[in-house]
Amino acid sequence: MKKIILCPNPNRDRGMETTRRADAILRQMGFQTVVCPPFKDQKDGAYGDYKTRPLTAELKSADLLITFGGDGTILHLAKLVALNKIPVLGINMGGLGFIAELEAGELEALRKLKDWDFQTEQRMMLDVTVQREGRQIYTNLGLNDAVIREGPISHVIHLKISSDGRHLADIAGDGVIVATPTGSTAYSLSAGGPVVEPVAQTMVVCPLPQAYRLASVLLGRSILMKDLLWREFYLKREQTRTRRKARRSRFR
Repeated sequence: MKKIILCPNPNRDRGMETTRRADAILRQMGFQTVVCPPFKDQKDGAYGDYKTRPLTAELKSADLLITFGGDGTILHLAKLVALNKIPVLGINMGGLGFIAELEAGELEALRKLKDWDFQTEQRMMLDVTVQREGRQIYTNLGLNDAVIREGPISHVIHLKISSDGRHLADIAGDGVIVATPTGSTAYSLSAGGPVVEPVAQTMVVCPLPQAYRLASVLLGRSILMKDLLWREFYLKREQTRTRRKARRSRFR
């Protein structure tokens, strides 16, 4: 019997109405279903009368995970499902829903899972490591993008970008976005980056320029790196005489 995990965002699926309808359809077809919270520290009663189970433990024996929420719910779970090699199906209950496959009104399409005959898309992810003085201080996986920028006070920062040991570009500005094809419709797009086919093996390097200072001809444009199965990519901050606050990294 195939096991399907249901991960509803209680802030989107209030009262678990959509989750209940999907659960009923899946159980009619003979699937085993289990409800797991996608987020920690949810309020008591957030999932109605559902008895939820720990997601990490249930993933070890699951065949599919279905989310109920916006793209943010999928992004939040991307690392866990990737490490467990579990396919994800998103039911959009948010805004635009670039990543989700179905809308809340299309639950009858779940009946196509009966014969377990469906296609999956392989989405590229970022494996990000932050090093300081040769020591690794942070590592994570991201489905959308990694953003390198200054802290709350805006300053021009200077970055050297290299790929596979070769110098690629120098950037001066607010920072840089490194986006996957999935992430090309998120922050990178709002910063002027291109939209990329979701299943492409590419990375978008999109600088964040400061309007009053254009220190590089690359500012305001994006570098599209093609045919990536595995590529080492480095961003190094140039040392300057001015003392600045430590930059922060954001991964999604």
